[in-house]
Amino acid sequence: MNLSLDKIRTDAGTQSREKIDQNVIAEYADSMKNGAQFPQIIVFHDGAEYFLADGFHRYFAARKINSPNLDCDVREGTLRDCILFSYGANPNHGLRRTAADKRKAVIGMVTDIEWQDWSDREIAKHCNVSHTFVAAIRKELGSTKTETKFVRNGKEVTQSEKLTKKEEPIEVFDQAAINAEIQRAASDNLQKENEDLRDQLTVALAASSDDVEKEKAASIITDLRAQIRMLEVELRAMTNSRDQFQSENIQLMKQVAMLQKKLNKLEGK
Repeated sequence: MNLSLDKIRTDAGTQSREKIDQNVIAEYADSMKNGAQFPQIIVFHDGAEYFLADGFHRYFAARKINSPNLDCDVREGTLRDCILFSYGANPNHGLRRTAADKRKAVIGMVTDIEWQDWSDREIAKHCNVSHTFVAAIRKELGSTKTETKFVRNGKEVTQSEKLTKKEEPIEVFDQAAINAEIQRAASDNLQKENEDLRDQLTVALAASSDDVEKEKAASIITDLRAQIRMLEVELRAMTNSRDQFQSENIQLMKQVAMLQKKLNKLEGK
């Protein structure tokens, strides 16, 4: 079925890739202009709207060459049907999915109020990944449910469940560790300033086209080189100081552990 591109919605969350590759769009557009035939894009129709499920690069390539319509495989289904289908699209054709694409699809399912109840193997089969990959994503995210709105039998349904947040362990820093972190941040800032000055130096070298400009550039270069040398000295000093703090922190932690053992022994623990 030839469908006007203006009727196809691409803004409803059915794009399951991590990102759209502009280079692929340009390549497809050139091929289309040269008469190449592409597979149909897949669109879901809920009776009112047409939602794009598979073929985003082809769709945007057709837009790029100002094509008014595109050959579509139109299927009946809701927006959620379209989203679910998109999670398993492009396993073996077109632009192959990246690891990030697969991750996005699995996350979409394991955080959904309904689909997260599927088994790891069911989700893996639908998303064309391994069940161990799904299990790892579940473990990473904690598999908590969120509020979801969707259309069922023509009515909007809202389901929600209280989030069960995983408690994160409280990390305790002693003063030496805090000081070391401050030193590290200062060192990083100095490194950034150093890089910025080198960039300015490169620009100054490139801008020196005539004698007057060369003299100005030479003066700027001299000042920048001096600043860079000072920053490098400060950076080395800051790094040495940071390393010293880290070393002292390790020793303090060992002492605390040893004293704790002695205290436990005295208390009969």
